[in-house]
Amino acid sequence: MDLACLDWRRMRIPPVLGSAEHSRLFELMQPMKVIYEMKESLHKDLLREPTDSEMAAAMNMRVSRLRQHVEVGRAARNKLIKHNLRLVLFVINKYFPEIASGQKFQDLCQAGVKGLITAIDRFEQKRGFRLSTYGLFWIRHSIIRSMTLSSFTKVPFGIESIRQEIQKAKLKLSFELERSPTEEEIIGRVGVSPERYNDIIKASKPVISLNSRHAVTQEEFIKGITDIDGISGDKRRHAALLRLALDDVIHLNLKKVWL
Repeated sequence: MDLACLDWRRMRIPPVLGSAEHSRLFELMQPMKVIYEMKESLHKDLLREPTDSEMAAAMNMRVSRLRQHVEVGRAARNKLIKHNLRLVLFVINKYFPEIASGQKFQDLCQAGVKGLITAIDRFEQKRGFRLSTYGLFWIRHSIIRSMTLSSFTKVPFGIESIRQEIQKAKLKLSFELERSPTEEEIIGRVGVSPERYNDIIKASKPVISLNSRHAVTQEEFIKGITDIDGISGDKRRHAALLRLALDDVIHLNLKKVWL
């Protein structure tokens, strides 16, 4: 599936499949997954890509049968991807509505499909989960990861996750209170300290080109910024990112200790 060629605003998304069809397609994928696991194992042993003949011999089957399993498995996998694309749109509309516009929408969709593919490849029916539940996690994870890596100034993954929670809390509180929530109300809903909240807000400010022009005056932004302000602002943002990164490291180390 060529993700770059999908026009998400014009394409007709196939309907969701029934649970019986889902199960059948995942069953068809199983032989292919076993073959790929064997391929990876042989690659480590041979220190090169194994041939179809070598894989067939290792699995005690004919080459034609091996190729048939792979072809059927890929077809089943592609059908599962196409018929679950609605999950990607659901996640984007639910968690990222404020940035799902223009080219960013296409980028979010492509990142979401990668998460969907990961979910389909890792999904195990015997665990009792539904693909929709399992897929939501991986789609959201992939989108946040993509946003983090594509940022001009790299923002740690954990920070971006909390920023999304802050945006979600703002929206919910606005509906509940019928007004804009205060920072204290948002902090209470998200469950972070005021210091961490302020650091995340500082670290999440968008990057603007100094050569871009003001919409009204048409002057470059760089003309309205002094060198001192620019340096101090950059230092403040760097300090906020550093504090947040250290918090994440401490949190991860504590988790390892308790585990």
